[in-house]
Amino acid sequence: MSNINDFVIEEGVLKKYRGKGDAVVIPDGVTSIGNWAFSGCTSLTSITIPDGVTMIGYGAFSGCTSLTSITIPDGVTSIYSEAFYGCTSLTSITIPDSITSVDEFAFYRCTSLTSITIPDGVTSIYEYAFRDCTSLTNITIPDGVTSIGDWAFYGCTSLTSITIPYGVTMIGYSAFYGCKSLERVYYKGTASNWKKIFINFENTALKKATIRFYYSEEKPKKSGNYWHFVDGEPTIW
Repeated sequence: MSNINDFVIEEGVLKKYRGKGDAVVIPDGVTSIGNWAFSGCTSLTSITIPDGVTMIGYGAFSGCTSLTSITIPDGVTSIYSEAFYGCTSLTSITIPDSITSVDEFAFYRCTSLTSITIPDGVTSIYEYAFRDCTSLTNITIPDGVTSIGDWAFYGCTSLTSITIPYGVTMIGYSAFYGCKSLERVYYKGTASNWKKIFINFENTALKKATIRFYYSEEKPKKSGNYWHFVDGEPTIW
């Protein structure tokens, strides 16, 4: 584990990690992880973040190519730009309910990330947020999201299904460009609602997928294009 002397800490802000350990425990008392604090720490495989941390800065873990998993504590509200850019070994991440936005480039080129749960409090998914996450197979967009940014899921070549809430009104330019495996879109609204969404250019993969409408928690009395969740997975009635 890393020694306290490996950290540059000023008034609760971890400015920089200057050690070379593969397992890091951030000391109690740290409330913010500064911009680029662990950027380029290619030997870092695991990290423990204390509960008192409320902010993770720009590019904080960018280029940590050996980091395999991370748990973000409750209290952190935003994942800032490029926070996990190029974390090519990251397979899982736990995001707390306190998070309200996933900024641009946040998980860009996290090529080993197979799944991620976006909490209900998130209202915005910005540009390039999950671009080139080539191992991501499915994702559920929470109900509070109203727009999906340009290039948000660009190049997610393994993505087979996505759940989109009723409240989405805009899907950005090339948001799903190159998603050649996308087969199913589970939409919480109706067919007429879907037609009202502004879907920008270069989203052919999304438009070609099979759209499942009419989310229903209870089994409908008549047949139709209905679906619901079973153990967190969208399933046709």
